[in-house]
Amino acid sequence: MKNLLKTGAFCLAGLLAGCNSWTNTSYQTIKLAIGGPESVITTDMIDRLGQTGLIARLGQGEALLVLAGRYGSTSEWHGPSQFLVTRNGKLVQTVGAPDQSDLLTALAANDPFSGDLRAVQEGQETTRFVDFPERYMTGLPQHARYTIGPIEVVEVMGLRRKAQRLDESIAMPTLDFEATNYYWIDPATGKVLASKQYIAPDQPPLYLTEVSPTESRP
Repeated sequence: MKNLLKTGAFCLAGLLAGCNSWTNTSYQTIKLAIGGPESVITTDMIDRLGQTGLIARLGQGEALLVLAGRYGSTSEWHGPSQFLVTRNGKLVQTVGAPDQSDLLTALAANDPFSGDLRAVQEGQETTRFVDFPERYMTGLPQHARYTIGPIEVVEVMGLRRKAQRLDESIAMPTLDFEATNYYWIDPATGKVLASKQYIAPDQPPLYLTEVSPTESRP
């Protein structure tokens, strides 16, 4: 993500033909309740990919990563020079983030993202620890408090789905940093369909949306 997410969309080498720059007039293929710029990644691109992918959008840049492995609630996503790890939809590790913002997050046993997100209680709190290796910062506490949001409609690749919104208010006193992350959860499965997450104090939010080929959609 270091270079490509800053400047525009990219395609997975050897899997997708051609790359498109981000534009306000690009295809309207992903429309989330969270708003934001339209995606240039089309259903045709996902179908040609032939497997589950992850659309990552940071600022005015966009990337499509491929699912490299899924181990229980942990998923690994690879791009040509990027690597992300999510746990129940929460970003817990990055390689290739811009401006030395790569992170590594350790989740506690009682962390909501260590279990079924449908079981999260209003006002539930947890503390996890975050490393920013390139900034030589380790073990920074991140306090989180959860609020159950409304049921909203999320449209992904032309498919409209009802999702339970989960709001995560985070605070990192060491960095004087506070933000609110949002997760849109499938009420039937507990799976995170889309999210808006802050990875570092000086970075815009990262939007993540899991996508799949037409034939394998629910």
